Amino acid sequence: MDNERDLIKRENEEEIKKDEILESKQNETQTENVNEQELRSQTEQFNEQPLNENKETFYHETVKNEGKKRKVKNSSFNRIIAACLVVSISGGGSIGAGYSIMQNILQNKTSITSEETTNSNNKVTTAKSVSTSSNDVVSVIKSVKPSVVSINTIAQKSTTYYGGLSIPYEAEGAGSGVIFYEDDTKVAIATNYHVIEGATNISVSIEGAESDVLATVAGYDSKSDLAVITVNKTDLSEVGINSVTVATFGDSDQLQEGESVIAIGNALGEGISTSGGMISATEKTIAVDDISLDVIQTDAAINPGNSGGALVDLNGNVIGINTAKSFEEAVEGMGYAIPSNTVIPIINQLLTEGSVPRPFLGITGTDVTNSLSNLYGLPVGVLVTEVVSGGSADSAGIQSGDIITDFAGEKIMSMDTLVDVLAKQEVGSKVEVRIIRNGDTPLTLTLTIFDGNSGSSSNTTPTSNNSTFGFKQGR
Repeated sequence: MDNERDLIKRENEEEIKKDEILESKQNETQTENVNEQELRSQTEQFNEQPLNENKETFYHETVKNEGKKRKVKNSSFNRIIAACLVVSISGGGSIGAGYSIMQNILQNKTSITSEETTNSNNKVTTAKSVSTSSNDVVSVIKSVKPSVVSINTIAQKSTTYYGGLSIPYEAEGAGSGVIFYEDDTKVAIATNYHVIEGATNISVSIEGAESDVLATVAGYDSKSDLAVITVNKTDLSEVGINSVTVATFGDSDQLQEGESVIAIGNALGEGISTSGGMISATEKTIAVDDISLDVIQTDAAINPGNSGGALVDLNGNVIGINTAKSFEEAVEGMGYAIPSNTVIPIINQLLTEGSVPRPFLGITGTDVTNSLSNLYGLPVGVLVTEVVSGGSADSAGIQSGDIITDFAGEKIMSMDTLVDVLAKQEVGSKVEVRIIRNGDTPLTLTLTIFDGNSGSSSNTTPTSNNSTFGFKQGR
């Protein structure tokens, strides 16, 4: 009986434990269901609620709208930069020049080791190498200024009044020059052709001289606006000059826009003075008296009388020969200099040969364009309107009224084309020229290229009377 009771009791206890385990599992399941429902509820509530504006603006709108904001910001920022650039650029002329000057004063700048090249035909001293030393603008001017001279000229001219009355008069002029060579007997000076053009008397004033000395023309080249004059060393000794300073020429191809430069010359005929500025442009082409010149542009003051003077870099090298400026009313700071790399070979040849060979045709002509060709039934080319006596064209038999259609194997479409083709020819060479005469007769002529500069060296014999030299009107 007892055993039966014990067995029933154990079975009841096991049944209770099973119920408890089952209840516990049910509770866990309910809890998980509740947690899951709560999580779902919270997630649904979260999804139903709008996202925080700041987060949306930061993550989405900021990226999207930031582009718009950046455009606005960039627009105003660009205006500030533009304004700052305008200020920097307009102020950069003085700041840049001042900085370059201060670099020379406060730091080691450059000194030049120069040499005369072993080529006997090269008379120009050029910069060989650059090393460091303390050179400031003042010392650069002091070192280069003695090599720049004042040039005074007298030319015989005449003026015609009403009734055809011609009255002769003497015109005085003033310019500048740069000493580039000396030997035992003479000193050679480079200048502009227009400084000495037409002069019958030329005198030179060198720093330290008791008076002017007379000069003669060694040669000139009107196309490049360059000339070389010389003075005798015996004449220099008589006015107290026993030694001269020869300028060192630099490499103008290395110039950069914004580089500081100094113009030295006989401004307004009042003696050698200096002005400062920068390189405004390294490659410009200007027309002066119908002559095309490739030049350097600078805002350094180049006034009447500065023509032929030196444009100098802060290494003390002459990197240009001052030649012209713009005189337009609305223009400021536009001066021009012939680059040193153009100057050097020409003044070498002018000194040694007296001239620079220039192919010369000897005609005046006008274009026969396509429209004129169609209108008058003429071939396209150059209509010769005048033939210079004794020139290449005259010697070949070209006449006024002829139309040049081919020159040296190239088709001629205009005067510009003819000038370009002519410039390629060597003096003394022979070329074939095809022309149309009387509008319908084709001819082929053989033409010898003459030298347009033959006989350009001057036989000027300056007088010793310089007493009339006072203020010189700048050229």
